[in-house]
Amino acid sequence: MQSVGDMARSLVLRTNQVRLREEMDKLAVEVSTGFVKDSAKHLNGDLSSLQEIDRTLSKLNAYRVNTTEATYITSTMQTSLDEMQTRSQTLSQTLIAADLTPTDPLLQTMSDDASNALDQIMNGLNRSVAGRTLFGGTATDRPAVASSEDMIADLQVALAGQTTLAGIEAQLDIFFGAGGSYETTTYEGSNNGIAPFQLSETDTANVDIRATDPVFRELLKPLAMAALASDTTLGLDTEVKVELLAKSGRDLLAAQQSIVELRAGLGALEGRIEETKTRNSAETASASLARLDLVGADSYESAARYENIRGQLESLYAITARSQRLSLADYL
Repeated sequence: MQSVGDMARSLVLRTNQVRLREEMDKLAVEVSTGFVKDSAKHLNGDLSSLQEIDRTLSKLNAYRVNTTEATYITSTMQTSLDEMQTRSQTLSQTLIAADLTPTDPLLQTMSDDASNALDQIMNGLNRSVAGRTLFGGTATDRPAVASSEDMIADLQVALAGQTTLAGIEAQLDIFFGAGGSYETTTYEGSNNGIAPFQLSETDTANVDIRATDPVFRELLKPLAMAALASDTTLGLDTEVKVELLAKSGRDLLAAQQSIVELRAGLGALEGRIEETKTRNSAETASASLARLDLVGADSYESAARYENIRGQLESLYAITARSQRLSLADYL
């Protein structure tokens, strides 16, 4: 049976083992994270500065997420606009020359090219990133516009009976104008724009560009006109087809200025987002250094203390084991 002295020694040994293990756990955290485990003790109970720095870092992290998302969205928008501009500008040069060789097969080819370009641009308006549609306002869960085939079908009905450039253009103006079928039927997005991204305490980024923007209507109207010029359901004569195609080419060329201005504005916004991201990164680095100054641990010192305490603990285990063997021998 253990004597009172043996029991007391065992209790002391176990107490020291627990203390050393707790100290080792604390130092292991400090070595792995670079920060003290007990911030309150390290700062003598005054956590106000640390809490303020942590709040700042939390806000900056939220701004980092916002700037990353805004960068991704604006970059993808810029890519879409570049494709639209390139495609429509190239096509405009071809359509303008419609009256140079006005044969029906050539006019049909021009209409087919316009139809393909129309489909490409409307697909661009339906582009999405991470499952979010870009040009549909707050309706990010569905396409911004219907298919080009559906829009052409609606236009065939609207243009039925029209046989002149003036008559067709008037109907197209109504279709693509304010309150027209493009706005009420073809456009499937929301009339509300997405909220601006909060980039910093004072900076926001408004990336609300919707498929109902006049820039896109200026592109889609001449494209639709050219695509329908050779449509068999309209039964237009060759002269009217030529007029429609040539007029479409001129209108597409004129629309380039608007899309250039839209892209320039978006580019300026991209630049401002990048500048804000740089400022936020600098502020994050500064706040992180301040936090390190407050509660940073000396990794070299912590590692040395860890090894020292591990040695003490190993010695203590050895003493405990020997003590227990001696006690058993005394008992026997």
